Amino acid sequence: MVPWPIALLTLFYGLIAALSAVMVWKVVAGMSERPLGWPLAWLVMSAGAMVGLPLLKPWARHLAIGTSLLLLGLTLAVAGALIVSGRPLGALLAACGAAVHVVVIRYVTQPRVKAWFASGTR
Repeated sequence: MVPWPIALLTLFYGLIAALSAVMVWKVVAGMSERPLGWPLAWLVMSAGAMVGLPLLKPWARHLAIGTSLLLLGLTLAVAGALIVSGRPLGALLAACGAAVHVVVIRYVTQPRVKAWFASGTR
């Protein structure tokens, strides 16, 4: 069985992946005029974390850390883009959202959690 904190993280990244997939579908279907790059990047990175976390294999932990780092960078890039576009409140919210990815990285690198992934026990 997957430990409940890992299951909650998987649900978090699954929600991000689902929302990104909806946006990708809207862009591809022509219902939105947004560029495809941002939602596609969010979809790929969040799906990687979503798939990697519940497997509890050593490579999956590295995948989750790597995708969390990429999502952290992407979230901070969104905050920067919002600052440039003159929306400081949105940038502040995005920067606070980046803290979630930092917490995920810190949690997954704890020795107790590393042991779950090293042994592969559920």
